[in-house]
Amino acid sequence: MTLRFTYAVLFLAGLVLGVIAMLVGIQKDSPPRTARSLFNLATIGAFVTVAGAVGYPLARYTTLGGLAITAIATVAGLAGWGLAVAMIAGWAVPSARRETEDERYALQGFVGKVTQPIGNGTPGEISYQLEGAWHRARALSLDGQPIETGTEIAIERIEDGIAWVERWSTIARQLELP
Repeated sequence: MTLRFTYAVLFLAGLVLGVIAMLVGIQKDSPPRTARSLFNLATIGAFVTVAGAVGYPLARYTTLGGLAITAIATVAGLAGWGLAVAMIAGWAVPSARRETEDERYALQGFVGKVTQPIGNGTPGEISYQLEGAWHRARALSLDGQPIETGTEIAIERIEDGIAWVERWSTIARQLELP
């Protein structure tokens, strides 16, 4: 395996780690300057990407030896890692901490069952499981149509103590691929 190939693989692996880090996101409740905040997918991906991006052209277009190329690529990768740590600690984590979640949608998507029929504009009752315990809530139908006892539902939101729900069968139909 040549040095060029190694750095090309490092570069591509770093890009993949960066994409995964973007999809997964950052941990907003971790304290700054811990091992978790210094070594995570985003920072490791930055190190690997920069090391590969610097090492490949050095291996391809210069006559430097392997040790020199590795040293330069490592220093560049460390600079990329440091920049990623600084950006996460200084911008991404504080920004995520400022983001407030709308409590109305905290249970969105939870599945439950109707325990007392929901009428046309009159509340009924649902039960759903949260953290191992069963809960009950007053409920109204999202589309205004009655829902019978025993029907499986999904919670859309909870507003003023009333759960707005939709039949699970309706959602399942919408999720079916054509």
